[in-house]
Amino acid sequence: MRCSVSAAWYPVIVAAVLSSGCSSHGTYPVEWGGLSASPGDSCPSLTGVYRNAGERAVPEGGSPQYSPPYLSSYFHANSTTAVRAKRVRITGDANAELMVEALDEAAPLEQRILQRQEDYLCEDGWLLLESSRWVAEQVSGFESMTYRFTRANDGTLVVQVSASALGVIFVVPVAGSSTEWHRFQPVESGSVRSVGQ
Repeated sequence: MRCSVSAAWYPVIVAAVLSSGCSSHGTYPVEWGGLSASPGDSCPSLTGVYRNAGERAVPEGGSPQYSPPYLSSYFHANSTTAVRAKRVRITGDANAELMVEALDEAAPLEQRILQRQEDYLCEDGWLLLESSRWVAEQVSGFESMTYRFTRANDGTLVVQVSASALGVIFVVPVAGSSTEWHRFQPVESGSVRSVGQ
């Protein structure tokens, strides 16, 4: 299974996780409301248009974050598109395939079609994207990321982001892991056009 997560984020994530040398795992914020349930291994419905810039709930003791999470960065490899997009539109039946479009104010920027089993999995009511790679830019290490998607009862898109890393900083071996929660607000989609229209 593959996931096109922007390569620009990996050195930052690895450095943050490894420099802590410990674990930091946040629980789902109760103030975000209940989560929609999907039975068994069926995929949750993610269909909708969402703000690309979201918000994060950083666990107590976690590293402060000065920029919002970008929904499009989970799906599109182009880091410029990830930051430039204003909205992300998700269409299709997740039990088969999804189309994810990064949208600007005036026109679509990029689209990607994801296939179940090949690009993502569904389990326990969540849609899962996974990725891993070696990084040697700022620190030397191996990074593994898991993104779990579902919707809250109020229609917001909720993402659990789990990271684990092993590496070396100044010849000292370290390991760490973290869990964050991100959410993205839905927006009206009536005036947004599809790619190719």
